[in-house]
Amino acid sequence: MSKNQDLLSQLEEMLHWKKSKKFYADKLSVTEATISELLQKLRGQTYDDNISTYITDIQIDDLSINFAEDLTKGTGELTFDSKEEIKTLEELIIKCNIDVTKWDIIKYVQNYWGNANTPHWQVKAWLGKKSTEQVLQDAFVDFLSTYTPKSIDISAPLYELDKPFGCLLINKQDAHYNREDGVGSDNDIDKRFKNIFNKTEVIIKQAKLSNNLEKILYILGSDAFNSEHTGLTTGGTPQENILKFHEAFEKICNHEVEVIQMMLTLGTNIEIVFMPGNHDEYAGWHMISWLKVYFRNEERLVFDISPEYRKYVSYGESAMMFNHGDKIKPERLAAMFPIEYREAWSFHKNFYIFTGDKHTEMSHDYNGIEFYRISAFSTVSSKWEDKNGFTGRKSGVTGFLIDKTYGITNIFKQYL
Repeated sequence: MSKNQDLLSQLEEMLHWKKSKKFYADKLSVTEATISELLQKLRGQTYDDNISTYITDIQIDDLSINFAEDLTKGTGELTFDSKEEIKTLEELIIKCNIDVTKWDIIKYVQNYWGNANTPHWQVKAWLGKKSTEQVLQDAFVDFLSTYTPKSIDISAPLYELDKPFGCLLINKQDAHYNREDGVGSDNDIDKRFKNIFNKTEVIIKQAKLSNNLEKILYILGSDAFNSEHTGLTTGGTPQENILKFHEAFEKICNHEVEVIQMMLTLGTNIEIVFMPGNHDEYAGWHMISWLKVYFRNEERLVFDISPEYRKYVSYGESAMMFNHGDKIKPERLAAMFPIEYREAWSFHKNFYIFTGDKHTEMSHDYNGIEFYRISAFSTVSSKWEDKNGFTGRKSGVTGFLIDKTYGITNIFKQYL
């Protein structure tokens, strides 16, 4: 590869940063004039310095297409004349060879002129560049479509006739498995896994002493990873982690496999619900999507992997609302509950809201709706928490035993 070709390649990879020519020139140790020349050579395009836009004329078969990409806004406009009507979005994508791994089609319009003998259509489409997170998510979904793991077969426990039926809720909030301990030296991630596994198993066995667990409701996500693959929270705040992301992802997924297998030995049916956190919204979704494929042959497992920020689950006479707790205040959640769950509201007598995020416990009754914010599943404190005095809290694994008729009859806690 020639030096010029190497520069072209490097520059093309940098363009998604949407920086100035001076920035690119400094990075590549060349002049701004050289950057302008390289920009003009890329893909046979012309470059407008004033509006930071690439304008490309593309010839596909008998179709002449004008494509303009705005590097600052991350948008594109595509215009062409056609002798035939574009009848579907799929036809537009094929005819114009649109890279759907890079672009989302926001809208397109067609204008007709001419007559029956010489018809003409002018077509214009507006495109939006997919975010890095969306590209990664699409690639991960493609991978899962061909992934064929095999989970082990586990027999369901037997019912005891003298015990009532119940549901045990394990709402795993703020585990932050990969967070570096900024105060002490508790940075053994495997030790964290073992501790939470053991405490969870104890709680499930305690609940089984009084009830047949026909369901274990397991809430996953909610800042299990501590950060996205970038080392930042979903909102962009830098985090101090123990392991590189791919190592942490593999370890955390394997840990959850062990937890779920343990639950299958102690409960009849397991419902796993994804709750997005504010540290790892995308990483958490990737984890639960992988777990769903891993356990795809397990009939006693049900997954809700949808990315909604509020989830609703019913069990017997009880209706439950779940939210991570990072944005909406408790009283606002209580006001939203009967509105968003109105179709099922009148079929229940007990109403509960469960959140986390703040790492501390709090409970309140909002006109019959019981609100519970649980403590973090982590004893680790970051440097920021230590600096701001957010230390000394009690952390632990919490389980809520929900009777089919009476609602919550017991709350179990195992401190970490």
